[in-house]
Amino acid sequence: MLRLFMLCGVVLAALTARPLLAASTLTLEESIRLALENDPGFRINEAKSAALKEQAVADNALPDPKLKLGLMNFPTDTFKRDQEPMTQVQVGIQQMFPAGDSLKYKSQRTLSRSRAQDHQSENQRRQLVRDVRQAWLEWYYWHRAQEVVQANRNLYRNLVRVTESQYAAGRQQQQDVIRAELELGLLDDRLVDIRNQMEEAWARLARYLGEIPTAMTPPEQVPELPRPQSPQLDEHPVIQAARAEVEAEQNGVSLARQSYKPSWMLDVTYGGREGLNPDGSGRSDFLSAMLLMDIPLFTDSYQDRKVAAGKQQLQGALFSLRDRQRALTQQWEVSHARWNNLADRLARYQDRLLPMARENARSALQGYQSRETEFNALMRARIMQLDTELKALRLRIDHATAQAQLIYLAGATQ
Repeated sequence: MLRLFMLCGVVLAALTARPLLAASTLTLEESIRLALENDPGFRINEAKSAALKEQAVADNALPDPKLKLGLMNFPTDTFKRDQEPMTQVQVGIQQMFPAGDSLKYKSQRTLSRSRAQDHQSENQRRQLVRDVRQAWLEWYYWHRAQEVVQANRNLYRNLVRVTESQYAAGRQQQQDVIRAELELGLLDDRLVDIRNQMEEAWARLARYLGEIPTAMTPPEQVPELPRPQSPQLDEHPVIQAARAEVEAEQNGVSLARQSYKPSWMLDVTYGGREGLNPDGSGRSDFLSAMLLMDIPLFTDSYQDRKVAAGKQQLQGALFSLRDRQRALTQQWEVSHARWNNLADRLARYQDRLLPMARENARSALQGYQSRETEFNALMRARIMQLDTELKALRLRIDHATAQAQLIYLAGATQ
């Protein structure tokens, strides 16, 4: 029975340990998911867009009618409603009709601004994905750099032992032992700096993720990012937002032109009278109807200025659209050239320089052990190997970082 309980405890511990182990690894995909879930900017933009859509419905509606209540020709000597034949108790309705198609163009302008807000929200989402990718890759680099330096530190410790044994056997000088210990100390200081950089990189990444355990590590391999396609500027949300702003300003110009047309107001009033006519018959009630309209006579100071202002705003929106198109094209060309350059350099390091540096370090160690190579040459070979390995890792991460920028600029959702 005791063995059965112990076996159950081992199984339970194994089952509970697996999720903890899995939870300690933070993948790039999980980072993006957490960032999208915890970013409040999307909810803000969604609320702004929804508010503009509701406002567009209100902009297309007539203004509320006005209720009119009053007394007309009320005698002040007796305050009696039946004393004078023109005394009335009036109730009326007034309805305003804006000029021309003002309501339609005002509603369309608001809808265009709502679409611009939607595209800005999509651009913010893609920017967030890009920023998380780049922050995660930087965090990954410092983790792997720590592993590379730690592995070389173990080699340096073995090198210290080799120099000590060589010195004990009278084959080498004490200076070699001191130099080996010095390089090991410098490597320890390099590890401290890498850990500081890793903590800073984690802090930059964690601000996107919300509440998350700090003891997280990246997976062994960098995930393959989507290969960037040719830029589709017309589909990029930055361009779509600029186009929506142009549409909004075009509707603004059309709205300003409606001011040349008169606006109307209909006034219907019912007047109730009391008392009797001289022949003894009851006084009849009155019904009045009036139509009021604007007369746009002095257009130089009002209507013409409104249209001119709308055209200037439209011109500014068009310039902004062209500027964004030019900026995106330039960013793509610069980022694509950098991406290709990094790919060439990375291939050179992986195919030639890194294998050569490792072989050079191995040959230098063998030569030192056989007293064919000086210690300084051995240390130079070791330092060169470490620097080459870190440089190859740096190029790999920089290439992926540039690729994340290209994915954002390409315009298509990836």
